[in-house]
Amino acid sequence: MRASGSVITFSGYLAVYRHNEVVENEADGEEKISELPTLSEGDKLTLFSVADKQHFTQPPPRFSEAMLVKTMEELGIGRPSTYATTIGTLVTRGYVSKESKVFYPTEVGEIVNGIMEEHFNDIICVDFTAKMEEDLDKVSEGELYWKDVIRKFYPDFLHSLEIAEEKIGEISLEDEATDVICDKCGRNMVIKHGRFGKFLACPAYPECRNAKPFFEEAGVACPICGGKVLIKKTKKGRKFYGCENNPECEFISWNKPTGEKCPVCGQYLVEKGIKNVKVLCSDAKCKYTKNN
Repeated sequence: MRASGSVITFSGYLAVYRHNEVVENEADGEEKISELPTLSEGDKLTLFSVADKQHFTQPPPRFSEAMLVKTMEELGIGRPSTYATTIGTLVTRGYVSKESKVFYPTEVGEIVNGIMEEHFNDIICVDFTAKMEEDLDKVSEGELYWKDVIRKFYPDFLHSLEIAEEKIGEISLEDEATDVICDKCGRNMVIKHGRFGKFLACPAYPECRNAKPFFEEAGVACPICGGKVLIKKTKKGRKFYGCENNPECEFISWNKPTGEKCPVCGQYLVEKGIKNVKVLCSDAKCKYTKNN
């Protein structure tokens, strides 16, 4: 059992704010206690009520740009001039993808992270990075000689690098076969991983250089023509949904369609939201929301 409270050492604006609050509470006939009463060991307390509530541990939320910068600031990693470069490197190298303003690790990112943790665990850690930042600040201020910093770091790093190069070897992501037929040679195209994500390519490369963009399926039928709804991205990385028969079919939506029709106006229903997903009508004029 636990209780928490606070002690005011300086009233500040509370001298006036609390006075007004107390007056309002007295007028409403309510008593508001914001501080713990004085207690001594052995005092008997009166139980007023017991609430039986079950709580399940929730996973931490995914990082957004703002949350990532805030976390790095708290841990002493990086500087304001390097935050944008750090985040840009994660995205351009394909280690993470950005959806709905939050980051998701890619397959490439998970592989690279696993290798770094296995072979460079003493470097890929918060304490090392924060200490290195402090040393670099001292170098810029003239308190440390930069070669002394390198001499402490490089020998151990070189030893770890040689071991890693010997054990890791060359890593390649296996191509995933698809039922998409190559327009030029008739072979089944495969999914490859490139700088900008997945794409379809002919397995006969370099004899056949045919390639196409790869889009994941949303798992629902197009509400207009009945074709497959594909998950696509804009140039800035924002996700949207479009029909496979584009441009013949003009269906496009920022929100995922559910495959159901609105019982009020007949338009298609979509899922909206990240944490608390709601199913509502795609027509902004229709206020229908489906009850879970």
